[in-house]
Parts: sequence; structure tokens; C-alpha cells
Amino acid sequence: MRYCTTDSLGATNLFHQAQAGDSVSVARLMREHDGLAHHIVRQQWRGSLTYAEALQEGRIGLWRAILGFDPERGIAFSTYASVAIARQVWGAVAQAGKEGRSPASPPLADRVLDPLVDLLEWEVRATLRALVERLPARQRWIVCAYYGLDGEGGHTLAQLGRQLGCTRQAAHYHLRRALLHMRHPAFSAILRALLGCNRREDYLRALRPERRRR
Repeated sequence: MRYCTTDSLGATNLFHQAQAGDSVSVARLMREHDGLAHHIVRQQWRGSLTYAEALQEGRIGLWRAILGFDPERGIAFSTYASVAIARQVWGAVAQAGKEGRSPASPPLADRVLDPLVDLLEWEVRATLRALVERLPARQRWIVCAYYGLDGEGGHTLAQLGRQLGCTRQAAHYHLRRALLHMRHPAFSAILRALLGCNRREDYLRALRPERRRR
């Protein structure tokens, strides 16, 4: 799917006009890249936010990207905007989890974009999300709830056990099995490559504690 119809002749002027306060140019860029906002929002954990609320935050991120983008820096707008949209949604989910409601302007949105650093962060989060999505349903729920990946804050093993109707030890067993699954080279290779932890020694170190517990 193509999202960036403005990465061509005339795009630079269009961005400059939008950043100078031309509402027509802003509206045109927002329309042309709205599909990118939908695409990124669908990839994010939304926590307690509805899709409509997350999309609203994503469009705020898109608007911020339009105003902050430097078309002469050599980075595609789609790359720059993807990071801004995802970060806006992450901030909204985190703030909603703390306050029990959707925020108007999460703190993360005010940070200046460093496209290279934030792109890596976005890739790591997206890869982690894809990895977790491959787990069986119960293990996926436990990992998200224990580490707060659903935006609602982490839960203890005792709390997870109560929600599952089992003991703390049983909840720990399911969490341990999920983590063992995620550490397997067949599943974690891409994520480990992004983090620079994909040497043979790294895999052995990750798997060895689980072997001792058997």
C-alpha cells in the first residue's frame, strides 16, 4: 500500500507552506496521509483506548509530523510520520492507563523527534508486538498483563493467578513457558538483531536458566 503521494516534485513547497500556517496545505497533507495513520494505529496496543480514540491520537501525531518534517534532510515522510504517530499513541495509552481516561496531550508528544533513534524504538516495539501476538492466547494475555504491554500497568503473579482462577505458581509457570517460547531463535531472531543480542552466546544464555528448572 502506498501512503506518501507527496514524496515527489512539489512536496517540499507543500510542507513549507503547511509549516508557514497555510491551512489548505495542512489539510491536503492530512488527507493524503490519513491511511498511514490508520495503518500505524492498527499495529499498536491500544490498552483501554477505543480504535476511534487511538486514531484521533494518531492523527495528532500525523499533524505534529507535518509541522516538524524537514523535507530536505533525506528521510522519507512516511518513515518520519510513522514514528510520530506510533509515539503519540503509545503516550496516550500510557497516560490513559495511569489516569483511567484518554489524555488530551501526553507528555511524550512534546519530545523533539530524532528519526533514526525513534525509528529503531518503533521497530523494536512493532517487532515485540508481533512476537507476542504469535503466543497462545493464555500466554499472550499473561505476558501483556505482567509487563503492562496493554497500557494498564504491570500486574503481579498473585493478581494474575486470581484472575485466572489458579495459584501464583501456576501463573508463573504459564509466564515462564511464554518467555521460553519467545526466546527461541526461530521466534526472537529479528528482535534480537535489532537489539544487537543475536550471537550464539546470547541465545544460550537466555535458554540455559530454563533448562536448569526442568
